[in-house]
Amino acid sequence: MTIRGTLAAAAILAALILMLPACSGSQVDGFGAPGSFGGIRFAADASATPAPAGADGAVRVSYAVAYDELLFLRQDDGYRARFEVIVILYDGDGRQVTGDTWRREVVVEEYDETNSRSVSAREDLELTVAPGDYRLKVELRSTETGASGFVERVIDVPEISQEGLTLGTIVFEDSSERPGGEARPNLTREYGEDAPVVDLSIPVYSEPGSRYVLEVSVETSSGKVEKSLRDTVVHAEFLTTHSRSFGVLDLEVGNYFARAGVAALDGGDEQVRRARFRVVTSPKSWGEDFDRMIPQISYVASREYIERLLDAPPDGREEAWESFWRRNDPVPETEENEFKIEFLRRLAEANSRFRSTVDGWQTDMGRVYVQYGEPDDVESQPVGRLLNDWETWYYYNEHTKFIFVDREGFGEFKLVEESRI
Repeated sequence: MTIRGTLAAAAILAALILMLPACSGSQVDGFGAPGSFGGIRFAADASATPAPAGADGAVRVSYAVAYDELLFLRQDDGYRARFEVIVILYDGDGRQVTGDTWRREVVVEEYDETNSRSVSAREDLELTVAPGDYRLKVELRSTETGASGFVERVIDVPEISQEGLTLGTIVFEDSSERPGGEARPNLTREYGEDAPVVDLSIPVYSEPGSRYVLEVSVETSSGKVEKSLRDTVVHAEFLTTHSRSFGVLDLEVGNYFARAGVAALDGGDEQVRRARFRVVTSPKSWGEDFDRMIPQISYVASREYIERLLDAPPDGREEAWESFWRRNDPVPETEENEFKIEFLRRLAEANSRFRSTVDGWQTDMGRVYVQYGEPDDVESQPVGRLLNDWETWYYYNEHTKFIFVDREGFGEFKLVEESRI
């Protein structure tokens, strides 16, 4: 089992959850830290089902945890991992409104399955609650070790309007996974060259036959509109779910908001929701900024090739880059260049996981991750206020370990030691 460390202090998490964009008349769905915190990494997201005043709606929580994040113990002819999923809803004053615990176990036959990163335990859970604004906490805890991770989100359970429109939660769907024909939510809300299309599901509640305008757009964090679709809709059933899709490969790497707005044609207030997603890889962010590409590739390229790229004239840079990729292609007889794909994946993952005051690839953790990939083991210790949090990454094939320390307590881990093991 890999034990993963706390990547940021609780104060930073709280600030992220409360740092809603200043957009009047809009609701931000699922705003919070992009990943899980703590010793177990997993993905979770939530959507809400609205209800009339005086009745209960529902919060649907979906989670997925890769098998290699769990501790499997030998049992009979296989291996078993046991864990708990704890879901709690808090009101605006921090008081618990409702919650529940689910105990789960995973059984596999082969040991190799216990180390799989591509296979996950995945499930949808539900809590009933009155309409309102809540803070959601999802914790996943190993029964065997007590190690845990948690995700926090802001969630709004709408109250259904007796007259007019009610806009439900925007759901990001994973079009690659449709067991039994049913789409699953994209829990990470991450897109790029491996997932180039964002599929949105937008529920609207209204009387059948009502007419309204539905506008769906993609906005940057600063509010700049990158894409927009606008339709006039004749409502079919009380609950009508609209599907909208758009590509991301023409967007820069970064954070964005999907915005959905509905406005009745006969007047009335417009209802707007925003939901954050991320573009983690994009051709638009690689290949256009030569001055940024050189320091990025320096993590894995020899000095000889760096000088060759620097010396290439502007009209020869493309061929110089292609020569570099070809030279490092481990399986040149295939169409795909596995070295290039893995490098871009690591670069995107570093930007996603280790971003601070600079891009993730520029941090100490990001640099090591781009150079060596995922650690074989991670030891971490969130010590507390009087001592520094630390984290040690082990790379057994390289016989090397890296020790990082968060000196300031804000989740910025600095490399303090690199040594042989």
